[in-house]
Amino acid sequence: MIIIENDSSLIRKFITYTQGVYYYNGENKVPEEIRDEIKEVIVDDGVTEIGDNAFSHCESLESITIPDSVTYIGKYAFFDCQSLKSITIPNSVTSIGHRAFCDCTSLTSITIPDSVKKIDYCAFAHCISLTSITIPDSVTEIDWGAFYDCTSLTSITIPDSVTYIGEAAFYCCESLKSVTIPDSVTSIGIGVFDGCYNLTVYCSPDSYAERYCILQDIPYSNDI
Repeated sequence: MIIIENDSSLIRKFITYTQGVYYYNGENKVPEEIRDEIKEVIVDDGVTEIGDNAFSHCESLESITIPDSVTYIGKYAFFDCQSLKSITIPNSVTSIGHRAFCDCTSLTSITIPDSVKKIDYCAFAHCISLTSITIPDSVTEIDWGAFYDCTSLTSITIPDSVTYIGEAAFYCCESLKSVTIPDSVTSIGIGVFDGCYNLTVYCSPDSYAERYCILQDIPYSNDI
């Protein structure tokens, strides 16, 4: 690994880090001494995985460029990246590891591509600035704690492809006012909406979601 601060004359392939920009080739490890300095990450074309813990605790990271060769974003990949405000995940990504974006407290929006099948546990937990998220029709499972403590999230529509919502998936999303749950959902975990004090669930009559709301004393409406 070579760390270079100012010499722009060197050929790009020999550069790992320069002036706040970190170039990731899928194998190089971020040295602890520069984690707080990195503001931008550029993932090289051809990289297929962003490794586990790749950029965790890069608290100054503001932007990242991910090529469409990437298929996997690892566990804790962007954990505690407190300055990251938005990210575009390419359609090539099929799997996002658990806690991948957990504690990204400045993240305001994210679009999950329609190649992703499952939102892993605590993937976006504690993203307290997240106001909107698009869940594509490809997703079949929302795992436990996926959006735990996303206190700015106001509404979410769950697509017809989803069959399972894990426990505490939306726990303590205190600004959440509406969730639309389709008939395809046949399993909802314990405490999914605990702490969502302003919530109304929109669902079909006699659906699993309606029965769940009745048992859990959650306000609901069939006006969908």
